[in-house]
Amino acid sequence: MKFEVIVRGVVKDGDRVLIGLKRRDDPHPLQGEWHFPGGRLEYEENPWEAVEREIEEETGYKVKAERIIDVIPKKLVWPNEIGEQQTLHIVFSCRLLGGEAKAGDDVEEVKWISVEEIDSYLRKEFLLESELVREFIES
Repeated sequence: MKFEVIVRGVVKDGDRVLIGLKRRDDPHPLQGEWHFPGGRLEYEENPWEAVEREIEEETGYKVKAERIIDVIPKKLVWPNEIGEQQTLHIVFSCRLLGGEAKAGDDVEEVKWISVEEIDSYLRKEFLLESELVREFIES
């Protein structure tokens, strides 16, 4: 079984949270679903820089990773020949530095939502199973 480290960012701006819509034509466990932006940690890449890079690639926003909220192991099931994959998600709190919403990479839409809307948009976002992630969002 393949193993990867994934960096994910929770970007808050006041009471708003940044999310992206995973492309519907891209085979992925979150295909066509809203999620917190992030992606694979590249070989020899610094995780703090990786999450900042991934968020900018996916959303158009520049951010600063400030702290690790949680580290979450998760078995993902891919909708193609990859099958099951064991992953380790490093979840960062990120501060917005600037930029403009621009869906890119494997995201088709970028949106700011209120904390109250989290559960209605992020129906399949397993990071919300973490009490630490929930506490950060609601703080």
